[in-house]
Amino acid sequence: MSKFNGSASSTSTSELHKHVDVSNEPPYRPPKSGVLAHVPASWVPYGELMRIEKPTGIYLFYFPHLFGTLYAVAANASGVPSYYEYLLWTNAKLFAGTVFMRAAACAWNDNLDREYDRQVRRCRLRPLARRALTPFQGYIFAAAMTIVAAAFLLALPTLCHLIAIPSIALLIIYPFTKRFTDFPQLILGFQVAIGILLGIAAVDPEALSNGNYSKEAVASFYLMNVAWTLVYDTVYAQQDVEDDAKAGVRSMAVRFRNGPRLLLTVVVVVQIALLSMTGKLQNFGTGYFGVACGGTFLSMVWMLLTIDLRKQAQCMWWFKNGCWLVGLSISGGLAVEAIW
Repeated sequence: MSKFNGSASSTSTSELHKHVDVSNEPPYRPPKSGVLAHVPASWVPYGELMRIEKPTGIYLFYFPHLFGTLYAVAANASGVPSYYEYLLWTNAKLFAGTVFMRAAACAWNDNLDREYDRQVRRCRLRPLARRALTPFQGYIFAAAMTIVAAAFLLALPTLCHLIAIPSIALLIIYPFTKRFTDFPQLILGFQVAIGILLGIAAVDPEALSNGNYSKEAVASFYLMNVAWTLVYDTVYAQQDVEDDAKAGVRSMAVRFRNGPRLLLTVVVVVQIALLSMTGKLQNFGTGYFGVACGGTFLSMVWMLLTIDLRKQAQCMWWFKNGCWLVGLSISGGLAVEAIW
């Protein structure tokens, strides 16, 4: 399944059990390596619920925040605090908040989708799906993670608090969207991209009245991140596309399962076009175009030309490594622009 799992509401749980047979799959085995191998056994399900052993999701949620902070500095020259200590401290708070907000989102989503996760081979051993935790425990954990994330949010400027409202709302409704639309990745994309606006506001609390930003450029940059989310989440979902289709799970990966490469190519073209348009509208220089646009273009073309979308291992490799290839390209381009 995709990062957050769901299915069509018209498909009953009993029907789902008829569609996907996972009875012959290997049983759950406690982790033997990694951080969860060194904590008390009673903590392991909670660690798995927050995906602490799978940090790629944290980085993908965090990168837009980093983009936003660097964008603010690059667009303003000396107009906002640009010294390293301030920037690092701001990003530390944003990263910490992201860790706990992502944990809350995973717990909320997995609780709502526990019946469906049991029908997907790769997801059936998640803590709530295998009944290592009760639904009540899952909701309490989601609430606790939200409170911790909110503490870091409150340490940011007031404008960030306002921007976070639609972000939280989208996280809440996301699991439900997969029950009535084939395009839940769009909802996820709009939510994740809000991190750009949070990053800008965290560095520049007066961003709304600051004339140094091109509104069109910020909108283009925001939509670029939506497109990027569509790319990596569609690649990620290819791992489960057959089980999802049988179980009635609705997503772009399932909708376009007969032509995923064409879908990815179209979205990548849109992503690169929006990234380039951002630089043009904001009057960024060659450093931005060379590193951010050039690096992203080369990474995406490499993926499109080499990935075998039928192989789970390759999809997971590109999900993990594409995160860094694109994330560091865009961050690097904005950093170069900010410095020079």
